[in-house]
Amino acid sequence: MADFTDYRRKVEQKGVEEHRKFINEQMLQARETADAAQRSQHLANAVAANGMLLRGMEVGFITGELNYRAIHDISQGIQKTSAFRSLMADTGEQLAQSGSVDALVRDLQARDRELSESEQPNRRAIDVIHGVQAKARARTAQPRDYAALVAVHRLSSWKAKALAPDGKMVEVVRRDVNRQLDGTMLSEETDRVMNDPDFKYIMEHEKPETLNINTLRGSGIAMEQYPKRAEQLRQREAEPTKAEADAPTKTGDGPVR
Repeated sequence: MADFTDYRRKVEQKGVEEHRKFINEQMLQARETADAAQRSQHLANAVAANGMLLRGMEVGFITGELNYRAIHDISQGIQKTSAFRSLMADTGEQLAQSGSVDALVRDLQARDRELSESEQPNRRAIDVIHGVQAKARARTAQPRDYAALVAVHRLSSWKAKALAPDGKMVEVVRRDVNRQLDGTMLSEETDRVMNDPDFKYIMEHEKPETLNINTLRGSGIAMEQYPKRAEQLRQREAEPTKAEADAPTKTGDGPVR
């Protein structure tokens, strides 16, 4: 057992070193290139690898080998987001010169918040979904991104009747992820989700890895179930308190209920 633990520790240490080495190399190449497109690609690669490193830390294990295919896919998704394109156009060169992936991620999230508070363009539901999923993969997703994912599904779905195998009519949910969503309506619905006490509770108490798994699975439909999840988490949190209240206490005369 001790040998396995030592082996796992060495694998994780190697994994951390390999990820950081790759990140530093991408930041260096971004700093040295004069081509804006190449600079953006290197910086997106650094964000992607940093996201994978953070995920490994969240789940408690980091593989010793880099997954270049996953880094490429995450990088491509990040480069398509409005926040990344906007940031690269304004301060891409300065961020490359700084050499700090942490500063890059902070500025990217700040730009994302800034853009989310401005007037939103009309977009297809699937495009919004893919944008949130790209951020989740890079570990740059923020509460408003998860709220937007819920809002998208609310605005692109409706209840309908369908014939069940037993011949009875049942209520089902129909979805159209290609539906064009009005930017103002999406922003307003996102605000409603953000102000929901259940959603706020989820953002404070749910594990980041669980949020990202629910975002990435399918089209992120699971995030719609946040009220039920909030209730589960509240019940779980209340169990130790209830157990303590039910436990007998001792006095000088013995246990008393």
